Amino acid sequence: MQGKVATARAVVIGLGATGCALLPLVSALDLSCIHLVDGDTVEAGNLVRQRLFAPDDVGKLKVLAACARIAPLAPGIAWTTIPHFIDAANIAMVLRDADLVADCTDDLAARAVIERTCRSMNIPLVTGAVHGHQVQVITCQGPDHSRRRSGFFQGRASEGQQSCDMQRVPAAVTTLTASLMAMRIADLLVGGDGLAGVMDLVDAEHGRWMRIMGPDAGEFMDTPIRPSQHA
Repeated sequence: MQGKVATARAVVIGLGATGCALLPLVSALDLSCIHLVDGDTVEAGNLVRQRLFAPDDVGKLKVLAACARIAPLAPGIAWTTIPHFIDAANIAMVLRDADLVADCTDDLAARAVIERTCRSMNIPLVTGAVHGHQVQVITCQGPDHSRRRSGFFQGRASEGQQSCDMQRVPAAVTTLTASLMAMRIADLLVGGDGLAGVMDLVDAEHGRWMRIMGPDAGEFMDTPIRPSQHA
């Protein structure tokens, strides 16, 4: 990413609770363009977690409502909206001019498609998800893409993953997820590795944090260590 800071283009996929929390953070970064991708509409029952939206946004497309809220706060960024869900048929076109991708979909099947496509296109990817009070954040980029033949997101989703009730997830948990993602994105924009190949797992309910190296490393740790220090 080094040398691209002034013209970097980001794609944010998924404007649920994590996406809503992430947008104000990435809008403060030195990005030239942000594409917002989501095919869903705002629902009244989600307003308590999706704090970017207001009651009068209910029924509107999330990408349009989010853009209307956030664009005036970051007039130096070109905002575009893509009112579609990501799938294997459209993702390559959506990501065709992206310099980095932020995946906030929290859907295992979508995450697998996004990671696989970013890997094939060599686009840095920061992905975040929640399950109850648990947070998962991963970065894939550069050598990490080419080194791994398979991604983090393998196989079928478990029943527990599919049945997570997002209405029981506190806004503080999705905000924490967005904050961890934003720090990785900021590092990528200044030429860092964004902790590529490293998964952060946070149990917000019990105050536990584990950092796991990627599949190639074959190890884990509970003390934050940058990959370069553990080569």
